[in-house]
Amino acid sequence: MTTTLGYTLSEYIVQIISGLGAGSLLFLIASGLTLVFGALRVINFAHGSLYMLGAYIATTLAPAAGLGNGSFWLYFLAAALIVAGGGLVMEVLFFRPIYHRPLLTQLLVTFAFVLIIQGIVREVWGPQSATTPVPSFLEGSVRILGSGLPRFTFAFMVMAVVVGLALWGILYRTGLGRMIRAAVSDPDLLGLSGVNVRALFTGVFVIAAFFAGLAGALVTLQGSVGTDLGIDAIIRAFVVVVIGGLGSLGGAFIAALLVGVAESLGAFWVPQASLAIVFAVLVVVLAIRPQGILGHRTA
Repeated sequence: MTTTLGYTLSEYIVQIISGLGAGSLLFLIASGLTLVFGALRVINFAHGSLYMLGAYIATTLAPAAGLGNGSFWLYFLAAALIVAGGGLVMEVLFFRPIYHRPLLTQLLVTFAFVLIIQGIVREVWGPQSATTPVPSFLEGSVRILGSGLPRFTFAFMVMAVVVGLALWGILYRTGLGRMIRAAVSDPDLLGLSGVNVRALFTGVFVIAAFFAGLAGALVTLQGSVGTDLGIDAIIRAFVVVVIGGLGSLGGAFIAALLVGVAESLGAFWVPQASLAIVFAVLVVVLAIRPQGILGHRTA
C-alpha cells in the first residue's frame, strides 16, 4: 500500500519505530535537564556539553575495556560516573553561587561552560570525529516489515523506560524525592526544617550529569561523534523540555518521543529541513497548551 507521498505504509511504520528510538535517546538527555530546571530553576546550557563529554570518554574507555557484555556496561557506567564527578565540581564551585542571581547571569555562566568543555574536548581528543566499536550483542539489525532497524534502536528504548522508571521511583517513592519536590515548592522552608538544601541541590545536579554522561556513552553506538554533538543535543533537549512542560518528567518523556517521531518523519517529507518539523511541533503545542503537555500554569 502506497501513500500519497510515495512511501508505503510499512515504510512509515519503520520510520516511526526509528523515531521512537531517537526520541528515547533524546529523553535520556532531556530527563537530566528537566530535573535540574524543576528542582534548581536553572537553565543549564552546559548539559549538552556534559552529554558530549560522556560520548568522548566512552570512545576512550571502550578499547581498553573490550567489548564483552559485562565490560560494555562497565565502561558506559564509568563514563557516566566521570561526567557526574565533573558535574559535582561544576555545581559546587560555579553553579551554586548563581542560583539566586538574575537569569541572564545563569545563562552566561552555563553558556561559558559550553565553550570551556568544547575547548577541553578539542584539546584532549582533537577536532576529528571519534568512534567506538559496537558490542557483538548489539551488532546487526532487526527485520521489521521487510526493513532492518539497528539493534541499538531498541536498546535506547529499553534504557529510556528504565531511566524514566528509576527517576519516577526516586522522585515519588523515596524520601530524597519528597525533599526534592519540597525544595521546588519552598526551598527556604525546607531549609528551616533541618534539610541541607545546598547538598540536596548538588545531588540533583550530579544525578542529572550522570544521565547526561550515560546518554552520551549510548550515542556512540550510532557511529562517530563530533564536537558539535553538544550544541545539537541541547537544542533538541530544550525543545523537549518546553513541549513537555517545564520541570515535568512525564511531559519530557512524551515530548521526547513526539519530537523523535516528528524529526524521523520529517526526514521523509523535508529531508533538508527535518529539524524545522520539530520546531513546528513546538509552535503547535504551545499554541494549544502554552504551559506544555504536562506543565502547570503559573499565576
